[in-house]
Amino acid sequence: MLKAKVLAALNKQIAHEFSNAHSYQAVSLYFAGLNLHGLEAFMAKQVSDEREHAHKFIAHVVDRGGKVELEAIPAPKINFKSPLEAARHVAELEKATTGTIHKLFELAEQDKDAALQVCLHWFINEQVEEEQWSTELLELMTQFSEHPGQLFMLDHQWGKRVKAD
Repeated sequence: MLKAKVLAALNKQIAHEFSNAHSYQAVSLYFAGLNLHGLEAFMAKQVSDEREHAHKFIAHVVDRGGKVELEAIPAPKINFKSPLEAARHVAELEKATTGTIHKLFELAEQDKDAALQVCLHWFINEQVEEEQWSTELLELMTQFSEHPGQLFMLDHQWGKRVKAD
């Protein structure tokens, strides 16, 4: 059985993951508006991934007899000054998510909740990957922000990542 404090933290994390999905949808739509369809597709895939993360947490709560309480999802940021700002936003999302996952792991350690600790190992590893690609995108976007022609090459490259999956 989940302790009340752990259950509350898990419900908060579920809301966080759904909020990330909402944010990625906004970024995908932003890139679509710029006709950067490779980045649009990559961000749309992230929407699906973030929802999957939320569902993994939901399954953990349900499997342990807890009650999932879905919270309201705030409206995401929808206006970006540039593709660079959108990439920066995405990198910040992933860093924030890493922080929430690590705090949840610390809580699981404090409460000696071994089942949650094991569950969180997958998320910790996932966040290494998420921060890697989001940092890479930000670094490339920073390099190419002054050269629109290279931005289209970057868009093409990131679109290929979706097809490779």
